[in-house]
Amino acid sequence: MIQHVDPTQSLSARPTRMVESPVGPSTVQPFLRSLAPLYDRSGVISLTVSGFTVLPWNYFAAVAPPKILSVVNAADGTKPVAPGGLITVFGQQMSPVNIATKEVPLPTALGESCLTVNGIAVPMLFVSGQQINGQLPFNVDGNAVMTLRTPGGISDNFNFSVFPTAPSIFRSGVAGPQTGLATVLRADNNQLVTPTNPLHGHDSVVIYATGLGRTTPPVETGVPAPAEALSSAVIAPAVTLGGTALEVTYAGLVPGEVGVYQINAKLPGTVPLGMEVPLAVNQGGFGTELPVRVVK
Repeated sequence: MIQHVDPTQSLSARPTRMVESPVGPSTVQPFLRSLAPLYDRSGVISLTVSGFTVLPWNYFAAVAPPKILSVVNAADGTKPVAPGGLITVFGQQMSPVNIATKEVPLPTALGESCLTVNGIAVPMLFVSGQQINGQLPFNVDGNAVMTLRTPGGISDNFNFSVFPTAPSIFRSGVAGPQTGLATVLRADNNQLVTPTNPLHGHDSVVIYATGLGRTTPPVETGVPAPAEALSSAVIAPAVTLGGTALEVTYAGLVPGEVGVYQINAKLPGTVPLGMEVPLAVNQGGFGTELPVRVVK
């Protein structure tokens, strides 16, 4: 617990529960040298066992009920979403704190927030007042109802659709000063495909995405994919470059990752050339594409 004490109000204490234990050698005074109120009174930093938590300055104030506004895939922020894929939920009053976790299996309660879809808990990676990142459970599809519980109360039901597939390529790549790049790598040098690192005939590419749906063998929601038995997508995606089909050698979960898929594909010797040749991934009636440079 962390408590706000007002000496003018007969030492009345207004507490809130901490998500994780603070860092400190003492159990008698565990917050010794682990709490840092910011000078501008915008927040309180708590050093915890896995990093740090940011508490709002008035964390003890009454909290409004949460509200869900939209659900999109976490790769490029678009719809639709698919079972097992990483999602981003936008809303209001979604958590009293900002906190991210690398704990695996992913927790289903984070920052005193609990998100469910059709009554099934959603494993979460990050929570804040306006956003939650998590993994959509593998065993939900069709018309779905999402609900969020926080210390402020329970949100209204949010209705959305879950499709069998919804491939989306991550836009989290970094190359020098460039950020927000599509996570498509040339296997030859293991670097992102950019105008200065274009594709060539006979190249192999690795595409990192989410939303490829269920796998075989199946993997439990919130648990990293195993390395000893690769989990392939049940519905195989098709990859084209400027309308030319590529040979897909693997499509499934990335070993050691949660909700992240990879597609390995090989270019033929003859491919369309240009500065913005569309690289497309289509699966089960849904698809995504992006422009890439292709040279001889």
